[in-house]
Amino acid sequence: MTKTSETGHAKNVANFEELTNLVLSHGIMYNPSRSAIKAPGLQMLLDEAKTSLQNVTNALPPYKMAAAERETAFQIVPTLTTRLVNSLKATDTTSRMDETAQSLARKIKGERAKTIQPTTAEATATGTENKHISTAQTSYDSVLDNFDKLIKQLQSIPQYTPNEMELQPQSLNTLCETLRAKNNQAKITAIALDNARIARNKVLYQPITGLTDIAADVKTYIKSLFGATSPEYRQVSGIEIKPVK
Repeated sequence: MTKTSETGHAKNVANFEELTNLVLSHGIMYNPSRSAIKAPGLQMLLDEAKTSLQNVTNALPPYKMAAAERETAFQIVPTLTTRLVNSLKATDTTSRMDETAQSLARKIKGERAKTIQPTTAEATATGTENKHISTAQTSYDSVLDNFDKLIKQLQSIPQYTPNEMELQPQSLNTLCETLRAKNNQAKITAIALDNARIARNKVLYQPITGLTDIAADVKTYIKSLFGATSPEYRQVSGIEIKPVK
């Protein structure tokens, strides 16, 4: 979710707290039959909403850190992949072996084997323009999978015996495991953040029991209690609490 959305959730909770305080100011006059919109129920829901916001706030930094560490760790892969392919080509391997490695390298770097011809104005006008399916496999999982395949291929080629330590299969396997660990940690923290947001959204926006519907019911009760043109209703009618997309 965007920063604006996160701010919107916090604003909803702040507005609900204002609504709750106004309800409490009416004392014993505010006495609905439904327990969920009685003062204790509102206070309990407010506490749950605040806790749900805090849980999202707590889950965000670990995810950002893990995602940043993953991004940094993966930055070496494209350049290293190019070096690996060139190192292989410098040996006496067959062109077929080289092309297999080059094909994996393209997938790792999200490149196409052939240049796409631009769509002409005539083709666009007649509806016959080329439809291209993206061949880029640049998600972290795909990069890992193809990088691992490239390493295994290099290990199977007797001619591939580079002197550079960082190009040797053992070093590559160690790097691959490091990348996998960084990717897994980012996934774990992303799940924790998603779960915190799901829980928050249930507290705030669940039909009937969520903060937005409860607030609407509170306003309706105050309207019935004091009247639609009363100053008490005008106090609460302008308090905006609505779902954030």
